[in-house]
Amino acid sequence: MKTFYLIALLCICATVAHAQMRDPQPAAPSHDPVLVEANNLTRHMSERLRLTEAQVVKLRAINHIKVARIDEIQWQYHNDANARKAKLLELEAQYEQECQRILTPSQISLMREEQQQRDALPADAVPTENGLG
Repeated sequence: MKTFYLIALLCICATVAHAQMRDPQPAAPSHDPVLVEANNLTRHMSERLRLTEAQVVKLRAINHIKVARIDEIQWQYHNDANARKAKLLELEAQYEQECQRILTPSQISLMREEQQQRDALPADAVPTENGLG
C-alpha cells in the first residue's frame, strides 16, 4: 500500500513539474484553500531552508498532496481521534521520506528543528500566517 502511495506521489510530482515547465507563467492565483495553503507552506520552507528553484517545484507538488491528504483524513476520521492521529502520523512519515529525497541533510535538520519548536508550543500559541492569532 505504501508503495502505491509513493508511486502515485512521484507520478503527480512529475506531472506537476512537467506542467510548470510548459507554462512558466501560471494563470491567475487560485482561491482553492488547499492550493493556497500548500503554496504558503512551500513559500515558508523556501525562505527558511533556502531552497533551489528545482526543490521549490518538487516540494510544491508534495506539499499540495500533503495538505489535500490532511483535509481528507480530517474529514474521513472526524469521529475517530485515534485513527485520525494514526493516519496523520503515517502521512507525516511519508512526507518526511519524500522530503529526504529532495532536500539536503542540512535542510532536513533545519526542517526537523523548526517542527520540534512548533510541537513544543501550546496549540493556541502557534502563530497564524497573517499574524492575527
